[in-house]
Amino acid sequence: MAVAHLVLVRRMGDFLDSLSLGSGALLIAIVSALLAFVTAWLPAVARWAAAVVLPFSLSYCCYWLPVWLGGNKDQRSSWELLVVSVWWFAGLVSSGIVTLIVSRYAKRNV
Repeated sequence: MAVAHLVLVRRMGDFLDSLSLGSGALLIAIVSALLAFVTAWLPAVARWAAAVVLPFSLSYCCYWLPVWLGGNKDQRSSWELLVVSVWWFAGLVSSGIVTLIVSRYAKRNV
């Protein structure tokens, strides 16, 4: 069981480490949009806060998770601002659009 867990952790780290600027942005955008649908039941203020905070959290964690799982840390700090910003912006746009649609739908059904 421990060996299978180690293999899974290593594969996940390798997958996240292989993300480029574009593929990471696409992944964060898709996951952020899905999470925006999940947060649709929240009050409007919490929904909009989640639309900003969740993409940033996802971006930051996906960027640093390979290091946290034991990967190489070389030059990661120097690219952090660029990569996390681009990924966060992609997630912010997708979650913002979904949150806007959910908010308009919620207003019509009240």
